[in-house]
Amino acid sequence: MKKYSIILMLLFAAFTAQVEAKTIHWLTFIDTTDPNVGEVDQNTRKILYARWIDLVNASLKDQGYSVNPIDIYGSKTTPKNCKDIVNDLDCSSDDIVVFYYVGHGTENSGTSKYPLMLMAQSDVNKFVPLSWVHSTLKKKGARLTITIGMCCNARQGAPGRIAPSFNVNYGNTYVDQDMSESIKKMFLNYKGDIIITSASPAESSWACDSNIGPTDFFTLNLLIQFNNILPDKSDPDWESMMKEIKASVSEDVRTCEGIQRRFPGTTQTPIWDNNLSRVDRPKQTTPAPPSTTPSTPNDKTIMKTELDRVLSYISSSNVDETQRISAIEKIKPAFADNLTVRIMSQDGNVVVDREDITRFLGRISTSSLLMNVSVVDFNVNQNGQISSLRVREVYKKK
Repeated sequence: MKKYSIILMLLFAAFTAQVEAKTIHWLTFIDTTDPNVGEVDQNTRKILYARWIDLVNASLKDQGYSVNPIDIYGSKTTPKNCKDIVNDLDCSSDDIVVFYYVGHGTENSGTSKYPLMLMAQSDVNKFVPLSWVHSTLKKKGARLTITIGMCCNARQGAPGRIAPSFNVNYGNTYVDQDMSESIKKMFLNYKGDIIITSASPAESSWACDSNIGPTDFFTLNLLIQFNNILPDKSDPDWESMMKEIKASVSEDVRTCEGIQRRFPGTTQTPIWDNNLSRVDRPKQTTPAPPSTTPSTPNDKTIMKTELDRVLSYISSSNVDETQRISAIEKIKPAFADNLTVRIMSQDGNVVVDREDITRFLGRISTSSLLMNVSVVDFNVNQNGQISSLRVREVYKKK
């Protein structure tokens, strides 16, 4: 614990000014512990960040949005952590909150059409209602609140074997202007709340094979919408998107191992309640890290969150270059002198490039095409310095 505290002090010291910032809060709870579907959920977590969260963060960054990623998975996926984090979250009126659960669920019979989330355990007295999460987050006063439960709403059925098309990318991540604009419209042109779950009462949620590994069918269709479909629309909206996802996910004729097959009785019907209204975008501001630390269950998680914010700030073209260089000088002692940063591909664990820490920090502070940098993983040495670092970068498409 002590070694992380040393680095946190260095990271916090980089930002002494208290600047009011708009923040997008990501609360992702993904149960990767289940022996039957753990592989599916592990891969779902990876592509959810690489194919959606990273792209949203990059697109909203130039509007002044900082990022508060609360990434809970494995043994940290517990009812207590979920309740504590949801209850303790602080928001301002221009913030965006997105809660995304991937794991087992069951019907909340007689109480709500939205499921109970098991949160990687089997004590029925500890199941967390998705409706409670949404109701609690709505009261935080954020501009936009999105709650998504990707889980069964009745029983934990075996995953299906279906293979929708999804182009794999083992290189850097690029976002073109149309995709970035569609993301901004979906997240900045609406105010209010929407709650979504992947299956109706008495239905299971299905898994699938894709070109980038096994994942859940609902999440894959959500990612296909944001990556392939919404950028081609002049006026994308949440209601139309959900209707298209529902039509795709609920169809019981699916491609299985390249062959069209019918799966009677295996329909999956997403449901949602849309309380969104169109509004003007919030005023564009200069991004800055929030002045408070999120409530997360361990120091490494807190450190990853703060490191994400710092790298995002340093790589922001909306921040004055002298301020970014000043921040680099303050955080440099947090990194080992011989640290080689590994830049990872969008899909998979392919290393796209390697740079020593000095060159890496200098490059991300001056690049005109780099949109965002996010931390994939890191380790700390005995001196309390970051000794290994893997990141993912998002670039503007030329």
